[in-house]
Amino acid sequence: MTQLRLIEKALALFAAVLGGCATAAPVAEKWWGPPPVGATWETAQKNTGSFGSDRQVKSTRLPDAAWNGGTAIAVRVAAGTMLMRVDDGRWIAFLAPDGTPAVTFDPPIGWAYPIAVGKSFNMDYKATNAKGAVTEVTGSCTIESWEKVDVRAGSFEAYRVACKNNLGEEGVYWSSPGVGAFIKTRLQRAASHSSGAGTQESELVVRPQ
Repeated sequence: MTQLRLIEKALALFAAVLGGCATAAPVAEKWWGPPPVGATWETAQKNTGSFGSDRQVKSTRLPDAAWNGGTAIAVRVAAGTMLMRVDDGRWIAFLAPDGTPAVTFDPPIGWAYPIAVGKSFNMDYKATNAKGAVTEVTGSCTIESWEKVDVRAGSFEAYRVACKNNLGEEGVYWSSPGVGAFIKTRLQRAASHSSGAGTQESELVVRPQ
């Protein structure tokens, strides 16, 4: 599997891996934290083109893992484990099933807190695979709204965040304080994308519990 495919897989899995009017939009001064250790949740994906077939993804919060002399939040999915920073939830690395780093992110990637409707921020990073090959990614995100979202896991109020990058991918992510998982996502790859055109829609089916 190529480096870029590993990056895409990691991001797609956690883009796992949208609404109407809601109450006044809050300002999130800091990350609201992950689900507790042992919690599990599930998302359902509807995929076309380069995203492959439809699937349901189960995630599990593992005990914190050792990483570079410190600790990191660990979340297991079918294809491996994502490591995240404890203080702000930014993604550090995606580990293969055998526990070796498949992709690392420098700097770690994620939302730029505090977040509020109307804020924009850059998301530029280098992704390095197990062989040391580096892909430079440049992107940006805008927090478009605070709105009600209805999915199979229930009704939520969430930030709607739109992102795009130089890999030819655009996405919209719905994130709700205190839930610890994306509520819903919509991703789209242009024909110019290295993997080809494709779409993915995911929604939370079982919330972290």
